[in-house]
Amino acid sequence: MFRLVLLTILLIPALLQAADSSTVCHNELLSWIRAEHPLSIVDIQSAEDFRAHNYQGSIAAGSDSARIDRLAGQLRGTKGEVIVVSATGGAEAQQAAERLARGGVQRSRIVVLEGGMEAAAKNLVCDCCAPASAEVPEQ
Repeated sequence: MFRLVLLTILLIPALLQAADSSTVCHNELLSWIRAEHPLSIVDIQSAEDFRAHNYQGSIAAGSDSARIDRLAGQLRGTKGEVIVVSATGGAEAQQAAERLARGGVQRSRIVVLEGGMEAAAKNLVCDCCAPASAEVPEQ
C-alpha cells in the first residue's frame, strides 16, 4: 500500500505536466508531412500495429522506455516538432511525451497525435482541420 501511495505522489507532477502536451489531428499531420515540414515521428504502437499502419519515416519505438530515452537524446538536436503516435493517443502517448521531455526534448516541440492511429485509420475529421469557411456545394 505504501508503495502505491508513494508511486502516486511521484507520478502526479509528471502526469499534470504530460496533460499539457499539444496535440495534432491526422489531417493536419498529413499536411505537415506533404509540405515536408521538419518533424520526427516517434511511434510507440506495438510492433504488430506499427506494421499494420504507420506514417512514412516513423521511428518504431514501441513501449520500450530505454529506446524512448535513447531517442530523446537523438532528437534533442533536431528541428521541428516531435510527434508521438500511439494506438489511441491516450495515457501511453502522454507518458512517452513526458519521457521525451525529461530526456531533453523541448516540451514546446512535443506533439501527440489526437486519437492515435485508431482515429487516423478511421480518417476521422476533427474541428481543427475543417476549413473555417467551407463552401457548401450547390444542389
